[in-house]
Amino acid sequence: MLVKIKMRKGMIFAIGMIFLVTAGVFAQSISSSDISGEISNYIKGFVNEEGIKEEQIKNITQIDPNNLPEEVDIKKIEKNNIGIYQVNYADNKTDKKVFVVTFSSNELKKTEKETNNIQLLHFGYNENSSDSSYIDTATGVRSSEDIGYVMLRPGSITGLSTSMKIGGDGKVNIKIIKNGQDTGFSNTISSSDSKKKDYDIQSEGVISYEAGDVISVYVEVSGDINWSDVVTIVETTS
Repeated sequence: MLVKIKMRKGMIFAIGMIFLVTAGVFAQSISSSDISGEISNYIKGFVNEEGIKEEQIKNITQIDPNNLPEEVDIKKIEKNNIGIYQVNYADNKTDKKVFVVTFSSNELKKTEKETNNIQLLHFGYNENSSDSSYIDTATGVRSSEDIGYVMLRPGSITGLSTSMKIGGDGKVNIKIIKNGQDTGFSNTISSSDSKKKDYDIQSEGVISYEAGDVISVYVEVSGDINWSDVVTIVETTS
């Protein structure tokens, strides 16, 4: 008996066990259900790694796990979500068969991995200022309570980064604003910082938004400072 792990993009073949049987008489095929071409091709590729060529294969049938051939002995099969396939083939004019046992489902199924859509919203400001102010979007339009990036689908704000020039004595808070309301997520840069930059990340779901919500950025000044050349990125995940 050979035991091996098999993985493939778009399809999971969690654990495969091949039972090699050299008997010349085939066990009765219990299941008469059709096997899809995709499953058939996958099993052919699997047994090919064990030296059984596709041209040797006569047919592939699915075995009823409740009525196993005597060559297959699996304990507590009802507690395992498995599929069993019998491959009949010929080797040197001798009829042979193998059983491919998969720990997955009654049939091999495609699995889709859910992926996140990450979007970066760019803001900036290339003028000099000593006042608190909204900053510009990448289009050059000044953001505000009502002007900003309109979200296309529900999601979360997951990151914020800023670099800028600061002079004087004080600090600035670069705040993410949603529909005119402070989200509580911000970068803080002080005039005493050796490097005038900051970045923060957070988990999905902490600050959520809905499709149609407006995201903008506001620079809040504390102290007697002047600031300029702001580059800010807001990361959203949906």
